[in-house]
Amino acid sequence: MKAIEINKFGDVDVFYETEKTPGDLKSHELLIKNYATAIDPYDVKYRAGAFDGADKLPTVLGSSVAGIVEAIGSEVTQFTIGDRVAASTHLQSYARQVIALEKQLALIPDNVTFVQAAGVALGYQTGYQGITKELDLQKGQSILIHGGSGSVGFAAIQAAKNSGATKIYATASDKGKAFLTEFDPKIIVFDYKKDDFTKITEKVDAVLDTVGGNTQEQSLKVLKSSGKLRSTVNLTDNVKNSAFDAASYYLVSGQTLSQLLLDLSRNRITIKIAHMMKFNLENLKKSHQQFETGHPLGKIILEF
Repeated sequence: MKAIEINKFGDVDVFYETEKTPGDLKSHELLIKNYATAIDPYDVKYRAGAFDGADKLPTVLGSSVAGIVEAIGSEVTQFTIGDRVAASTHLQSYARQVIALEKQLALIPDNVTFVQAAGVALGYQTGYQGITKELDLQKGQSILIHGGSGSVGFAAIQAAKNSGATKIYATASDKGKAFLTEFDPKIIVFDYKKDDFTKITEKVDAVLDTVGGNTQEQSLKVLKSSGKLRSTVNLTDNVKNSAFDAASYYLVSGQTLSQLLLDLSRNRITIKIAHMMKFNLENLKKSHQQFETGHPLGKIILEF
């Protein structure tokens, strides 16, 4: 199969094309013919060497797959050959065929495209899980969401609206602020470079943090004593040692993705796609470079 991998960390020139043979399936694994994958900040950082992983090189990057099941392991019970599925795989999706665990997968509704499904399979899923599971935001509550125009934040904002949140605050860049204000003028957006979000007059019930560090610590100033903070990055020592209900979280399974895809199919969640391109080495390099010069507003999707 065609794949694009790296054997060292660095700039986009570390990518190269290769032919790989999928390994044998374990009992709870499936082989997926990939039709679309998204470019995510995680993959860009991984390629640059921001995370541990030198012992896994060479490796195929890519964290989202949307395609058709081609083969199933001996103990797979929830999916069959021919199913349209999506997953966040943590690596391995810059390839025509991808092996994924059954627990990572979700069925794609008939009216959702492979492009849309790949676009929500990591960042959107993370934000959606943060609101619906980790924070369990309820009708009438208020929330502050950092990085509101990114895929995590934008999904979280929509999930918060669907939950019946009365007040939604967000931080974003200047162009992100314009985007969110156009999406819903009721969202109160702070330009993270110019505005001070700690000036929020009424304390909030929840905070979804995607930034960490000082931003995470300053968020406690606007959180009710009974409130919750959930973060996609590690907690600082000050936050860990505070009296607040604070925790980090990570994607746990495809169950949240299943519900997210249903909400997408019912127009309760909107995905913004910035660019769609053919999957090849040149376009993969170009897509990664776009994140290095400034995060695009919306998802970049590569189609096979």
